[in-house]
Amino acid sequence: MPVRFTERDNARRRQAPRLKRLANLGVLDIACDDGQRTLVLTGELDLASGWMLDCPLRQIGTEGSRTFTLDLSGLTCIDSTGVRAVLAARGLCAARRCEFTLIPGPAHVQRVLELCGLTADLLLSGRETGARGP
Repeated sequence: MPVRFTERDNARRRQAPRLKRLANLGVLDIACDDGQRTLVLTGELDLASGWMLDCPLRQIGTEGSRTFTLDLSGLTCIDSTGVRAVLAARGLCAARRCEFTLIPGPAHVQRVLELCGLTADLLLSGRETGARGP
């Protein structure tokens, strides 16, 4: 059965707020002279914004960086696309012989990683986030 124009139009209107969320991921790339590179994420790492990490992740192991840290402490949301990005970063580090470290996110972000069975596999930094409490 063909979709009527009004149904398509309604679907587009429902998707409009999701498209506006593209700007809800902040990516700060910090490269240090000592060979350490840190990617600090803030906001929502999800299907709408995951593509924003493609270019920074390609830089892993380039320009002499020996360690890569992914900082999730500023995230407010993560979905399966975000989990894929974390795994991609870890995989690129392994392929380019670069040490990978993950700074944990707030409890709800860490819970997603736990549900995926990844917390034991990921090298977590000892730095605690403010969202975990005293």
